[in-house]
Order: sequence, then structure tokens, then C-alpha cells
Amino acid sequence: MPGRRPATDGEFVLKLLLLCGLVTGGGAVAVGQVSTGGQAGKPTVVTAAPPKPQQATDKKVPVLSRGITLRDFAEMEPKAEIKNQLTEVDGFIQSAPSDGLPGTQKTVAWIGRTSTALYVVFACYDSDPAAIRGHLARRENILTDDNVSVLLDTFQDHRRGILFQTNAAGVQADAAWTEGNGTDYSYDQVWDSDGEVTSKGWMALFAIPFKSLRFRPDAQDWGVVLQRNFPRNSETDSWPHIATSITGTLPQEGTLLGITGVTGSHNIQLNPYMLGQNVHALNGLNPLDPYFSTRNAEATGGGEVKAVVKDSIVLDATVNPDFSDIESDQPQFTVNQRYPVYFPELRPFFLENANYFTTPIDLLYTRNIVRPVFGVRATGKIGGTNIGILLADDRGPGETFATSDPDFGKKALFGVGRVTQDLGKGSSLGLMYTDYEFAGSWNRIGGVDFTWRMNEKWTATGQMVESSTKNVNGTLLGSGDEGSGDSYSAGPASTLSVSRQGHAWNLQNEFDDYSTGFQSAVGFIQTTDYYHDQEHSTYQWYPKHSFVQSIGLENNQQVAYDHQGNRIYHYSQFDPFFTLKGNTVIAPIGGENSDTVGPQDGYALSHSVNFTENYGGFVVRSAPLRQLNLNIVGLRSGNVNYNPPANNDVPFLLDQQTLQALVSVLPLHNVTIDNTYLLDRDHNAHTNADVYESQTFRTKINYQFTKALSARTIVEYDSVLANPLETSLQRTKHVSTEALLTWLPHPGTAVYVGYNNDIQNIDRALCNRLPDGDCDPNNTTPPVSRLYLNDGRQFFVKASYLLRF
Repeated sequence: MPGRRPATDGEFVLKLLLLCGLVTGGGAVAVGQVSTGGQAGKPTVVTAAPPKPQQATDKKVPVLSRGITLRDFAEMEPKAEIKNQLTEVDGFIQSAPSDGLPGTQKTVAWIGRTSTALYVVFACYDSDPAAIRGHLARRENILTDDNVSVLLDTFQDHRRGILFQTNAAGVQADAAWTEGNGTDYSYDQVWDSDGEVTSKGWMALFAIPFKSLRFRPDAQDWGVVLQRNFPRNSETDSWPHIATSITGTLPQEGTLLGITGVTGSHNIQLNPYMLGQNVHALNGLNPLDPYFSTRNAEATGGGEVKAVVKDSIVLDATVNPDFSDIESDQPQFTVNQRYPVYFPELRPFFLENANYFTTPIDLLYTRNIVRPVFGVRATGKIGGTNIGILLADDRGPGETFATSDPDFGKKALFGVGRVTQDLGKGSSLGLMYTDYEFAGSWNRIGGVDFTWRMNEKWTATGQMVESSTKNVNGTLLGSGDEGSGDSYSAGPASTLSVSRQGHAWNLQNEFDDYSTGFQSAVGFIQTTDYYHDQEHSTYQWYPKHSFVQSIGLENNQQVAYDHQGNRIYHYSQFDPFFTLKGNTVIAPIGGENSDTVGPQDGYALSHSVNFTENYGGFVVRSAPLRQLNLNIVGLRSGNVNYNPPANNDVPFLLDQQTLQALVSVLPLHNVTIDNTYLLDRDHNAHTNADVYESQTFRTKINYQFTKALSARTIVEYDSVLANPLETSLQRTKHVSTEALLTWLPHPGTAVYVGYNNDIQNIDRALCNRLPDGDCDPNNTTPPVSRLYLNDGRQFFVKASYLLRF
């Protein structure tokens, strides 16, 4: 409204703290002033004061007479014959570590196009070419190298884009970009890249076919962000300047002008595959009827179909999908956890365009779809309306029943619908609906969500949904509760989050409320019947003329209660952190956790008991050398024994020591060795008796013969040593190996030759047998043995080919 003064940060802070319950009425909020002075001889510490964001820069994209290669850029300059056919882009500005300052090394990009492709060439000057990090690695595995990227917003909606990246060896990575959610590297497209190290630095070429992109046929201008990542200096340089004091990347994009007379992805893609395999595996889906399945010389096929409708809607379908070539999950701590552990989706069909279904409440977790026969998805944008539809079946639930059960072999059906309407700059209003149907049981959820970008720093998101669940004879998710009778439940769930993004001060506060009757069979909801608030904030200073790039303070507070007024937990953490060159972060951390359990959690307790767990430790993340990347977290803390011995079903306090180490070694230009080590050692806090110790060691070795041909081996060992006098956990040992030879000239066309093997200390009885030989329905935990049992072995050859019309 004309004449209305825009709200200041201070006013937003007060309103939002009141809204989120961080400040109660009547109080005043005071923001302290930090002195910019310093003692003589010491570096001056200043609060962030980045320059005002520059206006987005427009660049005309000229037409090339032919396609170009890096041979056209001798001495990192274009030849005279093509120089006038290219637009030069320079003036790259740092986003990190010194937001707003020119890049420490010169970067120049050259842009042009033919009638079929967009070309971008980066000339990355470097005063120390020998220190450039550029390994010959698997596709997508380049983020710790020197790399450059082209982020295209072809619809100029400032919400979604496509990210193309390459390193100095020309290895590709590409991703779907969504504001607020970042990058989704499951996105794969066909394009060309090249890289070369020179005496002056290094160069990179992007050749992106227009048929690999979607854009409005009448559009002449695209949004663009060009970026250079310089890991040994922890530096990111961009054109145009992407200020960290402003929320989002695409709202600060530049513009490519004059892209006319080109045709986008009016195409149909067919991606069939053939698979031949020998398989010997234990089928334990039904714990009362485990058995080994052996299939020799088995041949099968399937594939995917993709069609683009009017450059707006993408239709995808898959039939009999196979995931033999997908590597195993990255290890996580899973022993003695209070709530289920989230494992990310790895299967390409379910990953692609997953951002169309993202909402504040995680209502779609596609790993709930275990063994699909088919899947159909439609995603896209019509005007300012974004749509997403997903349909799939699942054989998994029907295989959990005995073969004599009438529900054996039935398939579950999943249906998801999502619509969002863009509103103004960065704001939107959306609807979400999910449906799960199996054997007469169903779970249905619907609701509304919003994103409100209040200004360039403050954003609010929220969602309200309602679930309705009918469980017929306990069959909702399979045979786990079969025979428990019919039941019906319903209830709401809601969330509200407010965040501020700035160069120095960042804040997020989130409030969640899940009712007792709320259930989700399609999403990932750790628990219900609780309300929860979490506040996370950081503040950073940026020393001048110091080897320390920034000094920060971090605070994290969480508290949760159930709807009967019982406290569930209260977690508190505070730590200083320091950032240095080489992508290095060092943080000593400390805090106090408090977990409360009682009879409402199913334990033999007469009242709720609170367990206080003080902790301290450290975090180190660094890439100090081109041959080394590491991420180490060590903690001495406490935990609750959620698995007490069967003869004394009362939880008690544990002293806990944990170590998580992820170390990548790159001894040769074409060899990558990724190592993971997890240790969780727990003692009885009162008697110091050993309770359990879990360890995981995983190593993945990748040898890259060429950009297309690679060999990968993964070996993982997991063990749990448990004291039966202190816990009901079992002693387990597990060794898995995976070997894969891959030829991948471009996404969709590939040949895989693989071998997977798995051994565990499972007893050969496979279940706890009753005197009559049947499996005990009251004890479905697989029995263990001192000996190993080979419970899975597969050799396979898989070939796929991408056809584009």
C-alpha cells in the first residue's frame, strides 16, 4: 500500500517470537550491539554487513555457427572466429567465505547456442594449477572436487530449476533444484561435458540439448545462475551474486535473453531393460513361514516410458522395475533407538521429480512401496499451477501372509495427489491427498499447506491434514496384527515453521502437533499423540585477516509432550563452531538430553520416569587435501535402555559412547575409497555393567577406467554384542559384499554385471520352532547361532537402452 513503511527485522522478530511461543506477552525483545573494535595486534571481528544485493544481470545468448569444443579455447580464450558469437560473463562474486567480495581467483564464462543446444564454457583461472581437485569418478561423485555449475530456471518461476555440474575431469552431475529443498541428484538427463587442466587453471564445457529441457514454447528468456566451487578455500563464487543474506537462490538469478526458435522436450522416451540372474535368498516377509527361494538362469524384463505433453506435463510409467544395481544403504545407528530411523530412497523411479510431492509433513515415503509391479507418475506445471500424481502397487504386504490365507498374494495400492498454486514471489498454497488400500483396509489423508515468503529474509511454512484409517482384521500393513479385529481411527496433524535466513543470524522455529488418532501408511511419521517444538539458531562473525573464516554459535532446543500432559523428551544443545579453509568445520559440542518413559509407553512402570543424559563431544568436517575428505563425530553421552531384559521390563539409564567416522581417500586420480565406521558402546549407568556394543564398518572402493566404465566393490560388517543379563537385544553378526561392473555412457543406457552376497548368524531353523515344528507366533524374532548362514546370493547381468523420439 502506498505510504506504508515496510516492517523491520526487529518487528518481524517480535511478531514471530510471539507467534511461535518463544516469547510470552508483555515482554520486550532487546537485540544486543556487538562491538566491532578489537585489541591491538588481534584480528578484528565484525558482524555481517554484506553489500546490497545487485540487480539481476541480463545476458544476450548469441547464435553459434556450429557446436564448440574445448579445442576452440586455446590459452583459455575463445578463437577469434567464434569470439563474437559468444557472450562473456565475468565479475563472479563470493557467497562464501566472504560474501560480497570478488572471487579470489578469476572466473570467466562464455555462453552461446545453436538451434539444438546451449553451450557454456568456464575458464577457471588458478594461481596454483597443481592444487586443482579433479578426479575421474563415478557420475555425481564430484562435489568435493573443484567444480562449476549451470543452474537453469527455464520457467522463470523462481521455484524450480535444473542444475548441471562438472569437475576438471569432465565428470557430470545433474540435479533437480527446488527452493527450500535444495538439490535432488536422482534427476538424470542426457548432455555432454568436458574438462581440462591447463597451465593457467582449468576449463569446463557444458553442451545441453534443448530436447533435454522443458520450457514454455513462447518463452524467450530463462533464469540462470553460474557458479564455481573452490573447495581448498571453502569458496563459492557466483554470477550473479547470490547473497547469503537473502533467502533462496533462484530469486537472485540472472537472465538469459533471446532464446528463440528452439524446441524443447516434445519427446517420448522408452527405456527397456533385460535381466538375467541366479538368485538364492531367504524370504522372511512372513516370519511364521520363512523359506529359501532359488531361481537359476532366470530371465525377466521391464522398463520405463516417459512422455512430455505440451512442454508442461511429464508422464512416467514403469513396469516390473528392477533395482539389482542399486547399492545398499549408507549405515546409520539403528540399535536401541526410541523411534524408527529414516533411510532415504535410492530407487531412481521413485526419486525422480520427488520434489513435486514434498510437504512440511512427510506424507510420502516411497520406501513403504516394497515390491511394485507398476508405477505411474504425472508431474509438471501449467501456468502457475504445479501438479503431481503417483499411483503404484505393492506385492510386499500380500507376501506376509501364509499361503493358505485368503489375503496371500493380494497387492496394496498407493495413490498420491498434489497441487500447489504459486502466489507472488516465493509463496504458494497447496493441497495433498494420499490413499493406501489393502484387503479392505485403508488409510486416507488430505489437507492443505502453504509457504509464505514475507520478505527476503523471513519465510513461514505450515500444513494441516486429517487422516482416516480403517483396519480390517488387523491387515492394514500386512499380517502383523492379523486377528486383532476391525478398528477405525481418525485425527488431525499440523505443523508451523518460521525461519530467517541471513549472513550472520539464522533462525528456525517449528511446532508440530500429531493427534492420537492420526496414522499414515504412505508417509514417514516417527510417532503420534504428541506436540513438539524445536528452535534452532546460529550466529556467525567473520574475522578479517585471520586463518579462521568464521566463528559461530549454535543453539538447538527441542521439547515434546503427549496429549495427556506427559513429557516425552527435552533436548538441549549449545556449541561454538569454527570454519577454516579446506571446507573445514570444527565444533566442540555439549548439552543435556532428557527422555521420559512410563506405563503409557508399554513398560512395567507405575509412573513416568525421567532420565537425564548430559553429553559432550566434538564434530570435525574437513577436506584438507585433494586426496582426503573426512567427517567425524564423537560423543560421550547417555541413553535409555529401551530393550530391558525380558525378566525385568523396566528401562534404565545408560552411559553411552558413540563414534561416527566417514573418511574418503582418493589415492589415485581414478580411485575412490569411502570408509564408514560406527561405534555405539553402552554401560549400565548404575552398575557399570556392559549392556551392548554395536559396530559397523563399511568400505566402498570405486575404480574408474573411463568416465563411462567403472568397477565398484562394497564390503560391510555389522555386529551387536549384547549382555543377556542387561538387555533383550540379541548378539548378531552380518557380513555383506557387493561387486558391480558398470558401463554407463549416459543415463538410461547401461550394462551392469554384479554379484551380491549376504551372510548372518541366523539359526538354520529360521524361526523359533514349537514342539510340533511350527513357528512360534508369540516370538517372531529370528533365532541366532554361533555360525554364519548364507541368506542371500545373487549374480546378475542387466542391460538397458534409452530410446528418444
